[in-house]
Amino acid sequence: MSTLDVPQLQELKVDEVNVSSAVLKASAHHYGSQCDKANKEFMLCRWEEKDPRKCLEEGRKVNECALNFFRQIKGSCAESFTEYWTCLDYSNLGELRRCRQQQQVFDSCVLDKLGWQRPELGELSKVTKVATERALPENPYHSRPRPPANPAIEGKLEPAKYGSRLFFWTW
Repeated sequence: MSTLDVPQLQELKVDEVNVSSAVLKASAHHYGSQCDKANKEFMLCRWEEKDPRKCLEEGRKVNECALNFFRQIKGSCAESFTEYWTCLDYSNLGELRRCRQQQQVFDSCVLDKLGWQRPELGELSKVTKVATERALPENPYHSRPRPPANPAIEGKLEPAKYGSRLFFWTW
């Protein structure tokens, strides 16, 4: 019987990114462009390893990047960001068009003070190749070994006695 290696509590302890959905939606484009590498590295690890315990370090990097991102936003553009996410929150996160003025003020603040350009529409959803230093897992697809080939059929094959089972597909 194999034993299950469970990480220690200290390994799992990280500071939480304690923000609401409105804050996440308001910051999504800039967060996506600033923490792109860490997020893709983590998702690649999760996909290849199929075991979250093996990706704790990558998860810490994602968390650290998110915390640093929100600290920079809070330090540089807190007022315009608060106006933007508050507008999104009051509009039930559904209609972004009602908050375009606040978005423009926030985007210009981020560009002026942090030098971050808002990514173009669809830029973050493009398929990209991730360059990683991690070693490739032994079996990245977690596939089973190939079954042996079917044995050769001995004897003569004859058509079914009463015809095809798919009789209603005659057209």
